[in-house]
Amino acid sequence: MEHRTEEEQVAALKQWWKDNGNSLIIGVGLALAVVFGWKMYQQDVENTKNEASMLYQQLLEVAIGENVTEESASTADFIANKLKNEFESSEYAKYSALFLAKSAVSKSDLDAAEAELRWVLNTDADSSLNKLVKGRLARVLDAQGKKDDALALLDDKNAGEYAAMYFEITGDIHHRAGDIESAKSAYSAAYKAMKESGAQRPMLTLKMADLGISEEGA
Repeated sequence: MEHRTEEEQVAALKQWWKDNGNSLIIGVGLALAVVFGWKMYQQDVENTKNEASMLYQQLLEVAIGENVTEESASTADFIANKLKNEFESSEYAKYSALFLAKSAVSKSDLDAAEAELRWVLNTDADSSLNKLVKGRLARVLDAQGKKDDALALLDDKNAGEYAAMYFEITGDIHHRAGDIESAKSAYSAAYKAMKESGAQRPMLTLKMADLGISEEGA
């Protein structure tokens, strides 16, 4: 009886394996594929991050070297473009676009500078860099003669820690346009925002003094 029971148990096991073996193998295979796939993905992300970091370090070394030549400046632009195009989803790509915008301004290529800054804004609407980028873009737009567009960009009620900078740039734009009263008002607002936030705007007091605005009267 015991022997027959063992035979029945073996037969039942064989039948269970026949009915479920393929599903079990597939399930285990999928589980292993997910685990190894995730590990490979994480490794790939880490490798990409390291490669982007090394490229950005090269960019900094070339861009801020003691003897920046036309050749080294061209090399820096090449590295920045490589970072931006090949590592678009990384923060390094945004920093590279900012570098390219600055480089374009130095060459008086304001259209290219605007394109780079707008690329940063369009890449990630929630990026912490965006408020800084808007300030730089406003200066570029003003230099292009797009005063109203520049001022509209600075009309941000949620500027936060960048409020002083926005007001100061607004003052610069009005001053350049010859609207002295508006410039005075903007510089005074910038000074108040600076004091409230504890930000440092070293040139602001000089601009105020140039227009006869005292710190006490701001």
